[in-house]
Amino acid sequence: MSELLRGKGVVVTRPKEQSAELIALLEAAGAHPIPFPAIRIEAPENWQSLDAALDGLARFRWAIFSSRNAVQFALSRLQGRAQEWPKSVQVAAVGRETARALKDFGLSVDLVPDRFSSEGLLEHPALREVQGVGVAIFAGDQGRELLEHTLSERGALVEKVYCYRRSVPGANPTPLLHAWARGELHAVTVTSPEIFNNFYQMVGGLGQRWLKNTPIVAISPLTAEAVTAKGLPAPWVAPEASNQGLLQALRDWAKHMEDSER
Repeated sequence: MSELLRGKGVVVTRPKEQSAELIALLEAAGAHPIPFPAIRIEAPENWQSLDAALDGLARFRWAIFSSRNAVQFALSRLQGRAQEWPKSVQVAAVGRETARALKDFGLSVDLVPDRFSSEGLLEHPALREVQGVGVAIFAGDQGRELLEHTLSERGALVEKVYCYRRSVPGANPTPLLHAWARGELHAVTVTSPEIFNNFYQMVGGLGQRWLKNTPIVAISPLTAEAVTAKGLPAPWVAPEASNQGLLQALRDWAKHMEDSER
């Protein structure tokens, strides 16, 4: 298994600030990571929404963090304002990596779903009976509204708190396209629908044609849907929404290729 990815060029499309762990895992597996951030994470244009939520945290029973970015921006802001997290507010994370980021800030995490997704959170019994319950969802712009809509339908008093914004990087795709043309690019990893759509836009018509014959590894079924929506072949999907899950899906792909060549 350890040799399956040796020498394989794997594009890492995560934002630069969040790609180190996946790059390290790929290098340890013998792969050649090719960083090409397809999303830029920036502070919100103003802090009014976040500051208002932080000032009134005690009115919520639950605070749901949708990503590591939400954790980073919200809790850095909290610490910068010399505020403490109220013990009465329970904390939920959409997945393991988000939970780890919360623990790095010293918060205990009350809920992490078995299935790392918004759907997984909504399946949890703690979020089923929420009539009249205050829920803050810390998230970025352009994100999904499933949590907000479903919890509101269940009677929760939901407040969406925007902590950061996303934009398309202005990176030059030419070096990536040259590597692709030389046969040095063997697979592409994508970790959100936004990242995939940005990547698809950034590589232009030539890259879009090559993507039809390049394996794509998606972190979740939702991200996989964004790939097939462009008319591309179904991607390999990570067994769990994490860097380890991406690595396992890459190994599954490499094993399939190895077996098919025998």
